Formats: sequence, C-alpha cells, structure tokens
Amino acid sequence: MLWRVPLLILGFVIFSFGQWMAFEVYSFNKLRKISENTSAFIHGLHRGESSIKIPNPSENIFTLSTREGKLITSNNALTSPLNTEDFTYANYSKEGVQASTYTRKITLGEYINTFIENPFAFGVSLSGLTLFIVGLVLMVLQAKTSRKLPKETPLQDEKLIKSLKALRTALAMSSVIPKESLEESKRILEDIIKRMEGRQ
Repeated sequence: MLWRVPLLILGFVIFSFGQWMAFEVYSFNKLRKISENTSAFIHGLHRGESSIKIPNPSENIFTLSTREGKLITSNNALTSPLNTEDFTYANYSKEGVQASTYTRKITLGEYINTFIENPFAFGVSLSGLTLFIVGLVLMVLQAKTSRKLPKETPLQDEKLIKSLKALRTALAMSSVIPKESLEESKRILEDIIKRMEGRQ
C-alpha cells in the first residue's frame, strides 16, 4: 500500500505541471495582445488619429480626453458593447487630460480553450490526472479489502491458556485416576468450547 502514496503524489505533480504550462501559454498570449494594443494606440496618438485601430479589439478599450475637450479612442470604444463586469478599469487624470484603459479580465473559459488547444500541456495534465485517479482507486479498494478481512484474535488469553494447561494435567493423570480425570477433561473441554464460541 505504501507505493500508492507516491503514485498519488506523482500524479498530482504531473497534473500541476501540465496546468502550469497551459497557464504560462495563456498568460503569455494575453499579455502579448495587450502589449500590441497599447503599442498601436500610442502609435496612433503620435500620428494624430482620433479613432485608432488596435489589432486585438476584444482585449482593450482606450480613451483619451484632452484639455481642449477632444476625445481620442480606440476604434472599438463605440462599436463594441461594453460590459464593465468583463473588464478591469484604470483611469489617470492630470492637468485636464484624462486617460482611461479597459482590459478584459482573465476568464476560465479562455484558459480552458488555451489548455485544450495546447496538446502537450493537455497530454501532461491528463497523464497526471490518470495516475492520481488510479492511485486513489487502488487505495480505496485496499481499504475496503482490509475491512472485509477478519480481525485476528489475540492468542494471549490467560484463562484459555490455564484451561489448556489443566486439560493437559488431567490427561496426564488419567492413568492414576482415570474416571475423575476423564470427567475433569470433559468439563475443561466444555469450558474451552464455550470460550471459543463466545469469540465468534
């Protein structure tokens, strides 16, 4: 049973490693998209555009309000339906200029999609999960088997040992006083049988 515990640990470690790999890929891709959007927006500002096209419109929305009241936005600011619950929001204002950035939150659905689309990470995690489940099932089966096995009765029953010694003595004396020894032997045997039946 001892080898089942390392199997569980190994399965958990391999599964966690696969999850970590998938999260690394997911976070790298998400940060890359955010960086691309930020770079494109800054470039548009430099060119003097008022509606700036960003390469990954689902990830960010940018707005900039100048001192003169001019509004500069990413091109998805007005066309995309904005659900504030799906975005994290940051605002910076100084000397009449206000800049706002909306960044889409990390979601479990996006992570799962990335996880499934990455076959190596998916395979590693699936292998670890399989090992963990196998180890868990083996431990449960072992526990059930152990419960079904009859418990061993301790042999150190002093009364029973005394009865057996008395029976041995009675049998040894049977040649001297045969009738009395036979009766005593029967009585001791009856006592031993009753004790053994009481144990069952």
